[in-house]
Amino acid sequence: MAARSLPFLVAAVTGRALAASAARRRRPVVVVDCFGDRDTRALARDCRVAVARGGGVRFDTRALLDAAAALAPPGRCAGLVYGSGFEGRTTLLARLAAGRRLYGNDPAVVTAVRDPGRFVALLDRLGIDHPDTRRTAPPAFAGWLVKHPGGAGGAHVRAAARRRARAGSYYQRFERGRSLSALFLADGRRACVIGYNEQWAAPARPGRPFLYGGAVGGIILPPEVESDVRTKLDALVTATGLVGLNGLDFLLQEHRWLALEVNPRPTATVELYDADYAAGLFEWQLRACEGELPVRAAPARAVRAHAVVYAPRALHVTAGWAFPRWCRDVPPAGARFAPGQPFCTVHAAASDAARAAALVRRRQSLLLPAMLERAA
Repeated sequence: MAARSLPFLVAAVTGRALAASAARRRRPVVVVDCFGDRDTRALARDCRVAVARGGGVRFDTRALLDAAAALAPPGRCAGLVYGSGFEGRTTLLARLAAGRRLYGNDPAVVTAVRDPGRFVALLDRLGIDHPDTRRTAPPAFAGWLVKHPGGAGGAHVRAAARRRARAGSYYQRFERGRSLSALFLADGRRACVIGYNEQWAAPARPGRPFLYGGAVGGIILPPEVESDVRTKLDALVTATGLVGLNGLDFLLQEHRWLALEVNPRPTATVELYDADYAAGLFEWQLRACEGELPVRAAPARAVRAHAVVYAPRALHVTAGWAFPRWCRDVPPAGARFAPGQPFCTVHAAASDAARAAALVRRRQSLLLPAMLERAA
């Protein structure tokens, strides 16, 4: 089989955005994820679902490895590109990468930036401000959050309380500010910022008030803040060896910023910028892992936003369901969703961030009544 026709293995909670980006350069991909959405299947050469028993968005180890072996075995795989789903599961990531070219951060780098003690120590060494963080419970819980380093999408964050926290959890003081992120490419030595985004939460499940609700790109930072973020990101990449697409979550407090965490893999905000790159950001993921970065970020053709739609109640998708053209991650007929599970995403584009965010929220509000009417 010719090298160019070998597929890339994409493994993520949802692989649709990476598959769509790969299609921009006609890169063949096979996908293993937790949903097997219609648009993912249309974009990929093949797609398998490897979700843990009982549903949810957690990989089943055996199902994941078996699906990967069937779709892109070592020796017949152009490379592995992974997204969310491996936070706190670096042993599984190492098993998946064995025998395959890894286009992304290796498990040791993931461990280094996701371990709260090591990460906070690194931030202190680099002079990067962050909220107070501690391993042990604070004397009083008011004003504190409890987080688990093995989570993503806000599911690992809740208000601290007296109930026992999961093993490995840590506590972080709650700070007010705008919840922002930086999407960046890295080559192990320096970073190239693709764009800044504002994120919002969707309290779709009881006890999980910080679930990822969506984001809008095109955020403009105060010049002195942007300059400092770029300088500190270069230092962070040099210290950790980060490669490929990554995200930095931070809070903006007027002219001060506080680092929260690094997501050492392509984040959901990739698709807010993918259309600005002729070759797609999947291609730049590959190039960055080989040591090449863009000279500068591509000029934006539009400002884009997306929002996650969570099932407000139990839903069963029938063959007659039709989704608007601005929906992505469209579930296949027969899919069932429990209340609070991610159902699909809605998308919008406009001339600036405020208009894009307003449009995506309006589309989200239009979709929900239609969902409930069909489910009645």
